Amino acid sequence: MDGMMLAQIFGPFLAIVGLWMLIYGENVVKIMTSMKNSPSALYFSAVVNLLIGIVIINNFNMWDWQPMLVLTLVGWVMILRGVLGLFMPKLIIEWLMTNTSCMKTMGIVPFVAGLILIWTAYYM
Repeated sequence: MDGMMLAQIFGPFLAIVGLWMLIYGENVVKIMTSMKNSPSALYFSAVVNLLIGIVIINNFNMWDWQPMLVLTLVGWVMILRGVLGLFMPKLIIEWLMTNTSCMKTMGIVPFVAGLILIWTAYYM
């Protein structure tokens, strides 16, 4: 699996999820509130993030200054989210409880990353 294929997969995925987060910010808050009351959901999310991050980094880990650097950063962020979710779930829960107001706008990051990956995969 090369970087372009990963960009073709994660670009649309991140753009769609980011757009959903921006449009339905109140649902994001509800889901995060629900996750803090369900440790199993938090651990499952952490395992999925860790797994996907490892797959991305094992297949594409390039630190050149080019648009595909976004893919490497996505992989490392997912690994970090997975590790923190597994080993420091209380930190994640505290963060979720104190940052509900910014959760509605957090979709900007995956949306922009997704657009960069889409542009890179299909137009470069």
